[in-house]
Amino acid sequence: MMDLDFSDCTSLHEGELDADLISATLEAIKTGKLTPLLKTELKCRIQKKCFEEGKDLTLDDEPQLVQRKAPLLPFEVERQERRREQNRRAAKNFRQRKRQASGEIHKILVDLEEKNRQLKEEIKRLMTETDMFRTALSSHLCVSPTEPDPTAEPLPRAQDTASH
Repeated sequence: MMDLDFSDCTSLHEGELDADLISATLEAIKTGKLTPLLKTELKCRIQKKCFEEGKDLTLDDEPQLVQRKAPLLPFEVERQERRREQNRRAAKNFRQRKRQASGEIHKILVDLEEKNRQLKEEIKRLMTETDMFRTALSSHLCVSPTEPDPTAEPLPRAQDTASH
């Protein structure tokens, strides 16, 4: 394990660590990552170096927002509003096209599922028909051509056909 050296931190007061360092240490322990602790240590080292050089450096935890020097002119406000409105319309059109495409894809999906169901039924019907033909063929081949089939109807005689 790494030994931590807090001697560089200028925020030590009478042997106590400041709240930032404590919270960073707890977060590092909780997450198992040293990043918060390293950031806090680096911050302390920078403050110490600036203090030694006589520079006044305060590191704010919250970033400062950059303010415009002058308020927007009326034509800039109008242009900004036009851009915002154009962006709203574009976003609305995009969402509408996306919904439409999604609906079309859903319809295609339903159609394909129905086609798949019909094809499976056709396969089942054809398999049944194939089995029926195989059974008929197998029973037909089992009967010898010289032996009459006992279940078959007798063939008409030549004299019976001539009278018709």
